[in-house]
Amino acid sequence: MPQEITKHKTILDAIARIDLLSELVEKHDGHFKFELDLEVIAYGRNYNGKKVGPYLRLFEYNGGEEIIRQGDWGGNTFYITVDGQVDVYVTDQQGQQNKIGSIPPGQSFGEMAILAGVPRNATVVVPPNEKAVVFEVTRPALRLLRKLETFGHKLDVTYRKHGLGRTLEEVRQAAQGVFSPELLTQLGDAARFMVYGKNHVLHREGDPVDRLTFIKSGWVRRMRGMAFSTDVVDVAMGADESIALDFLGAGNCLGLEGVERDEKWKYTATILARTEVLEISIPHLRSNPKLREAVMRSFPQFSIADDDVSLAKSLDTRSVVATEKEISTGLVDGTNLLVMDMDLCVRCGNCSLACHQMHGQSRLLRRGIHIERPKRINASSTQHVLSPSVCMHCQDPECLTGCPTGAIGRFSNGQIDIDPKTCIGCSDCATQCPYNAITMVPRKVPPPEPQTRWQHAKQWFNIAPPTPPQPVVELENLVAVKCNLCNNTPLNPPGAGSHAYSCQENCPTGALVRVNPREYFTEVQQKLGLVFRSQTQAIGRNIHKKDVTARAWHVLGVLLTLALTALTIMGLRRYGLDGVLAGSTWLTIRWITGFIGLGGIAVVMAYPARKQVYRRRVGALRYWLLAHVYLGVIAGILLLLHGGAHTGGLLTSLLMIAFDLVIASGLFGVACYIVVPRIMTSIEGEPLLIEDLRARREELREELAEIGQKCGEEVREIIRRKVRGRYLSFGYLLRQYLRREELSALEAEARREIHPEVERLHDPDAQRNLIGAVEATVTLRRVDSLIYLHQLLKLWLAPHVVATSLMLVLMFVHIVQVTFFAVR
Repeated sequence: MPQEITKHKTILDAIARIDLLSELVEKHDGHFKFELDLEVIAYGRNYNGKKVGPYLRLFEYNGGEEIIRQGDWGGNTFYITVDGQVDVYVTDQQGQQNKIGSIPPGQSFGEMAILAGVPRNATVVVPPNEKAVVFEVTRPALRLLRKLETFGHKLDVTYRKHGLGRTLEEVRQAAQGVFSPELLTQLGDAARFMVYGKNHVLHREGDPVDRLTFIKSGWVRRMRGMAFSTDVVDVAMGADESIALDFLGAGNCLGLEGVERDEKWKYTATILARTEVLEISIPHLRSNPKLREAVMRSFPQFSIADDDVSLAKSLDTRSVVATEKEISTGLVDGTNLLVMDMDLCVRCGNCSLACHQMHGQSRLLRRGIHIERPKRINASSTQHVLSPSVCMHCQDPECLTGCPTGAIGRFSNGQIDIDPKTCIGCSDCATQCPYNAITMVPRKVPPPEPQTRWQHAKQWFNIAPPTPPQPVVELENLVAVKCNLCNNTPLNPPGAGSHAYSCQENCPTGALVRVNPREYFTEVQQKLGLVFRSQTQAIGRNIHKKDVTARAWHVLGVLLTLALTALTIMGLRRYGLDGVLAGSTWLTIRWITGFIGLGGIAVVMAYPARKQVYRRRVGALRYWLLAHVYLGVIAGILLLLHGGAHTGGLLTSLLMIAFDLVIASGLFGVACYIVVPRIMTSIEGEPLLIEDLRARREELREELAEIGQKCGEEVREIIRRKVRGRYLSFGYLLRQYLRREELSALEAEARREIHPEVERLHDPDAQRNLIGAVEATVTLRRVDSLIYLHQLLKLWLAPHVVATSLMLVLMFVHIVQVTFFAVR
């Protein structure tokens, strides 16, 4: 184990001896030039009783000790050698460690893990029988150390050098032997590694092609026939065939057409997000025939950028708009993206409740980025995807920028997480996050009141909506929280074969899933060069595209239902309900169907119990729901056959009626779950919570009341007679569901219909009030239609639970009755 050196004088002497850091201890007029920065970097500082820093820690390592290991995620620390040199090893594909060099005193290493957000690419070890003194530097120090001219320059040079080296290595691997070590060195001499920010113009249409641009990471939009500021929707819908647009991701190369002959750029290329590129000088390539031949042999093979088809006018406007939004919002650059298919979402809120149950406070806000996209290119069917406000563990996270303690960083497996022990509650990460995925909560939450066994059991069958948690009102002693992918929770115990997420596990319909965004959004995946299509840090399984377990349940459920029904009917034809089966003295079809039906009901009733389990692995709720539905149908069919043509006495007749009500309400609920979300997404635009809709309804009602108070009797009469009667009618409500028009189109039509009445009014204020009343009334009816759909999704539940409770009571009585007469 390395030994930490804490003596302040030794630390200052070590800083002074390193060129990278010596500027930090320079003095001016007898005082340190960077006195405040030096204090927090070397010693640490107290802010309102909370410690920040030190950012530099001095360690002495013994021979053979590892400082960093290849493949580890070390996104929060890098190192600077002080005394002694350390050796660098790289593990090859055969698992052999090969020494590739040594790092002398005064050099930094490991900083690429922080700057590029990648795993360690080498192992650094102290040579045997030697010692090394090393500074461990945490991420927050970078903000302050960049002020030092030497350190800032060295960091920039190092990043470009490593970026160039990594890009050349990826090109070499993709080219599969085309580039010899000599040619690869020549390619590096002809190239420069550049980093560009959003909206930077790489080149403009009509300028000479003077360089080859290989996209290492990021996104580029190519446009032909218009100014680069033209709105992408207008471009996609343009009728002029000379106008074209597409998007390109990592692995693509621009400018190949200018290598062999003088050409001009046929399109304008604009950066859509932070992008790293390798720019290769075309004059340099032309002066080196062997290098030019190697480039022309390899680059076109793994880049789609210069295919004639790739810059054709898009035939699918929705796909173009969706791709633009997925890239510009940064969704595709997440390493673990939570998406909700709103056509499957039944708005139950169980995902947010599951998160609350797991962590003590919900880290999932069901508002966020909404994308409407075709399920396949040029397909007529549309998918409505919501990416809720929850951490997507970005490749280049902005939340890490301002943390003064390094409490938030990239930890094991590459996920972004927060260490509550070192978080001081400054909320810098929360304000930096562009997705509102980090919240501040009290560090010490008062324990909930203990529940009695009866209260706990009652919750299992409670159909009332869950009570929302109390809002945070404390301003002191806060801590930042965010999605940590349910790490270090009972849901993911040590040795678990797969990773599970509480929100996904507890979604009853499979609407919510964590995915690899570049695989989920196929329209984006097709824009990646062949080099990077399979290279991604992202994790997650796309069950919206292929859920083998769910398909197996459907197949098994249908086959089992048909088989048991067929066998029962065959048995009834042969033996009848009460005929004794051959080889038995008492076994009849009635007994068999009764036992199977009773067993099915027992398994079906396990579903409410499963819904209360949030913190343990008991299988995804969506599979339990499928089992609940299919076994319920099987039990229903067999028990209906079990009853026969004559139900018997009063209690038995009531039991069959209750059972029929259970089946009918359950099937109605299944139909609601299938149909209602699809209707809702087709008319609501961006998904809205029921709380938002109710608040909007109250706003519109208050607006109409205010208009009624301001306007005269003539306008009020028009509103009563023509506005309310027309736009608050039941027929207009049905129109919302049947025609599913956009709200703006409905408002425009309403304004045209009321225009004659508006023209008859001579007072401009009266005209404005009438138009405002029409627009508010139309909007109110749209909001009403959505609220009714929300309520319909839960309307069936109460009758289903009541009928089930009644059925269980009557069934118990029936079983006792049958047993009594059978024994007697």
